[in-house]
Amino acid sequence: MRLILTVIFITVLSACASQNSPYQGENLVLPSIQELKSWQLFQKQDHRYRSNMWQKKGQRWADTFAVSIYDQLQENLQQKRIELDAPGKSHCQAFESINMTHPKINNIPFAYWQTRCEVNGKVVARMIHLMMQGQESFYHIQKVWAFDVEEPQFLFWKQQMDDTFLCNLAASDHTCPLD
Repeated sequence: MRLILTVIFITVLSACASQNSPYQGENLVLPSIQELKSWQLFQKQDHRYRSNMWQKKGQRWADTFAVSIYDQLQENLQQKRIELDAPGKSHCQAFESINMTHPKINNIPFAYWQTRCEVNGKVVARMIHLMMQGQESFYHIQKVWAFDVEEPQFLFWKQQMDDTFLCNLAASDHTCPLD
C-alpha cells in the first residue's frame, strides 16, 4: 500500500488486473492529475495513517487536494460526515451539504458529497468529499477551495473524484479494471 502512494498520481493503476502485479489486495485507484505536479506536496505518515496533501503554489490552504488512508480503521461514514460538516454548520451563515452520486462505486460503503459555505452572502469555501470504507482501510479524499471556485474548475475536480474508486485483487469478483 505504501508503494501506491508514491505512484498514485503519476498513473492510473492499470496494472491492477495483473495477477503478477505488486498491487495485491485492496488498491486506491485515482486518475493521473497532471496539474498536481506543479503543486507543493506535504506528506504525513505513522504506523496506521498516511496522508498526501497538495497545495496550489501561491494559494497555501486556499486550494488543496488531499488523500488520507487509515489502515485497518472502520468508520461510521454518516457519523464521520456529520463531524466533517460540523465546522461549516457552526461558522457559516449559510451552509449546504449536498449528496452526490458516484458512477463507479457500488460494492462498498461510501459517502460522496459537496459543501458550500456562505458568509455575508458570498461563497467563502467549497469542498468535495469522497469517503470509502474498504476491507483493509478507510479512505478520505477531498478537494478544498477557500473561495468561490468557478464552475468549470469545480466540474474538473468532480470528474477526478468520479474517476476514483477501490479495487481488490483478492476479491473473487475481481473489482480491478482489466485495462
